Amino acid sequence: MSQEKELEQIVEAVLFAAPQVVSFKELSALLEVEGTAPVRAIIERLNQQYNDSGRVFRIQEVGGGLQMRTDAKYRPWIQKLEPIKPVKLSLPTIETLAIVAYKQPLTRASVEFIRGVDSSYTLRTLLQKKLIRVVGKEAVPGRPILYGTTKTFLEVFGLKNITNLPHLSELDMVEEEGDQKPSAEKTENAPEQLELPKLTED
Repeated sequence: MSQEKELEQIVEAVLFAAPQVVSFKELSALLEVEGTAPVRAIIERLNQQYNDSGRVFRIQEVGGGLQMRTDAKYRPWIQKLEPIKPVKLSLPTIETLAIVAYKQPLTRASVEFIRGVDSSYTLRTLLQKKLIRVVGKEAVPGRPILYGTTKTFLEVFGLKNITNLPHLSELDMVEEEGDQKPSAEKTENAPEQLELPKLTED
């Protein structure tokens, strides 16, 4: 067996068995190679092999690392066998997450200015789910906390990095109920109803 083939099999085995994203640095150290270029070359060859043989999975770059994932079109069948119920997030929580993702880093006051309602509950929920984190404090009197998204956020939504978010102009932002906003109390206590992919209870 050639060394090239052996390295491919090692990478494939590690990513197949890993319960979470494996960084390029970890793989480089494991393979005893310098830099990320050799690892990227291996990933490219493996994905080409998977494509040529009609495999339903690929190695994807997610959240600064690598993970073996099945094609999204097979998710309905996989979910039928999934014993863990996905976490559901309310519409207000999804809205808050979107604001943090596109405007980060930003303070709670900035989130509330955009939403027009108190957002302390939704921010706490997102912190508990590890979808956002404290990234620092703003250099103004009072030093309010700044929020940003996490590596878990990237993994959940299958993003290589935050720059892979779809551009706002690509989103269909339709206001279904005009400009009317529900009250803060009703909004923050809305029932959980939207499911996130690949996110499970802690």
